[in-house]
Amino acid sequence: MYHRPMQRLRGRVDPVVPYFPVGGPVPAADLVGREAYLRRLVDRLEDGNHVLVAGPRRIGKTSIILEALRRLRRRGAHTAYVDCLGATDVRGLGERLADAVLGNLSGVERSFEQARAIAAGMRPTVKVRYEHVEMALQLARETNPQRFFEGALDLPQALAKRTGKRVVVVLDEFQAAGRLGPRVFDVMRTRFQAHRGTSYAFLGSEQGILEELFSAKGHAFYRFAVPLDLTDAGGHRFGIDPDDWLEYLRGKFATKKMAIDDPSVDRLLDATGGHPQDTMQVCAALYYLMR
Repeated sequence: MYHRPMQRLRGRVDPVVPYFPVGGPVPAADLVGREAYLRRLVDRLEDGNHVLVAGPRRIGKTSIILEALRRLRRRGAHTAYVDCLGATDVRGLGERLADAVLGNLSGVERSFEQARAIAAGMRPTVKVRYEHVEMALQLARETNPQRFFEGALDLPQALAKRTGKRVVVVLDEFQAAGRLGPRVFDVMRTRFQAHRGTSYAFLGSEQGILEELFSAKGHAFYRFAVPLDLTDAGGHRFGIDPDDWLEYLRGKFATKKMAIDDPSVDRLLDATGGHPQDTMQVCAALYYLMR
């Protein structure tokens, strides 16, 4: 009956990651010096707090939040990750959120596309159970972009009510959502503050915009989320203790039967300033020179 099976979200094969990963989210084992921050982040979200993680690009925000979501799923929570940067209008952002929320039930990618097909009386492109997309069928029939967006914003709450589990939603590059319309943030705040059983994490690289949005009176998300400073965690630059870099690099090179001494690590960190991705890039270059 169904054709063109899609890759399942659960149990899919992970892509091969470079030994010193750069240019994208990194595995948990390569999150240097972030364990204490991760535990604090996970505990906050599990307890129902909303959090704000703002900071410059390439310091590991997305990698950290993805690991936090993995841990939360292991504790029984439902999770949804939405990148706001690629959305071009409020309907597009709503569809991204709907996909992320419905995936918890259906286990397939682009779940909202399947709900839309069923709502239109068509065959979905992948085998999906009706009850897994049922709560989005009415939304799929909505043609008004604003009403659609508002309905999509309520899906995390609907999932929490249906399953009795906490739903944790991550909105990455959140500042980009504000470009989709003059009242987008107002609408989101109004919906989110009425939700129960949900937690929201707001990530972004434009610190000035986010700080004003969450800390200045009169702005939509004033005092809505707890800021968790990633760049100065523990009083270290970029939040990473140099000793953590030393331990990580020793072990990483030793696994490949290579050695790196303490003075070399010190010089390396002096050169990169301890910036996570810059340090990984230098280490990758050094690794290939030593092979």
